[in-house]
Amino acid sequence: MSSKRPNYIEDVNRFHLAGPTNSFLRQLWEFDPSLAVVPSRQGFYYRLAQRRPLQLSTQIVNDVLREQADTQMLASYGLVPVTTIVATVNWSNPVIFEELKRRAPWRMGGAQQYEKRLLDQEHQEALDKRVKQDEDLTYLSKDAWRYYNKKAGLRSQLYSPVTKSKPKSVSTLLIPGAPRQYQPVITTAWGNPNT
Repeated sequence: MSSKRPNYIEDVNRFHLAGPTNSFLRQLWEFDPSLAVVPSRQGFYYRLAQRRPLQLSTQIVNDVLREQADTQMLASYGLVPVTTIVATVNWSNPVIFEELKRRAPWRMGGAQQYEKRLLDQEHQEALDKRVKQDEDLTYLSKDAWRYYNKKAGLRSQLYSPVTKSKPKSVSTLLIPGAPRQYQPVITTAWGNPNT
């Protein structure tokens, strides 16, 4: 580890990756000095990790992580994995730091604030999904009811669908057997049904 690049660990670098630019490493150091970039031993990508004291012994880490070469390597440097960066990354892309800000609980008021924000976000997404599904099903059920009334002869005006737009996905009911044309049983005062 060179003193010019304290947050880049060269390691073995099996895949001869070029490494991050000095400007990116400077930005990373200013963002959080505990973060470090290490080339992977498993593929053409980098591991972004955080310096943290390990709470497990080296023997336990080696036994548990025998197949995980990168995690074992990071543990040997006293690092905890944060994320993976592909080798073809644009190091000047500001999205990297935006994503890191979004993932850092201490930047968002601590663990409890971060957890509350995540739970609120998940709850809102579930509510939005439910509202969208209810809206789609309301239009579909109205159309189905009008179509049924038309087929049963209970409507005097022409059938016209009212669905605003075609839904992206519609659940389908699959009934085993050959498809059959639906024929409602209608009895009249004149005698034979279905004639």
